[in-house]
Amino acid sequence: MPFKKGQSGNIYGGEKPFRDALRMEIADAGDDRKLLRKIAKRLLEMAEKGDMPAISMLADRLDGKPAQESTVTLVKRDENDWSRAELVAIIRDSRKSSEGTAAPDGRGGGSNQVH
Repeated sequence: MPFKKGQSGNIYGGEKPFRDALRMEIADAGDDRKLLRKIAKRLLEMAEKGDMPAISMLADRLDGKPAQESTVTLVKRDENDWSRAELVAIIRDSRKSSEGTAAPDGRGGGSNQVH
């Protein structure tokens, strides 16, 4: 299926069909939870035999998934922290995206007329 601009690649539009199907089957079981208990028992048996995905799944369900650690360092710079070369590069990049290319000294490459 080709990509269409402005359209999500998720063919289910944010739905979770597998989860929904499981919930429907659980609802159909009503108060009889034998199937769920069989699945839980099988998962425990697999974990007991050393199946790492089963162990991980049990740990995640019982203790919760471990928090993901991330470290972000932000350095705030004021106007005195920038070199002339850095400022010229920023201006050049800005002008390239809006009017084409800038002159080598960073001072406009085209006419100063207003269009």
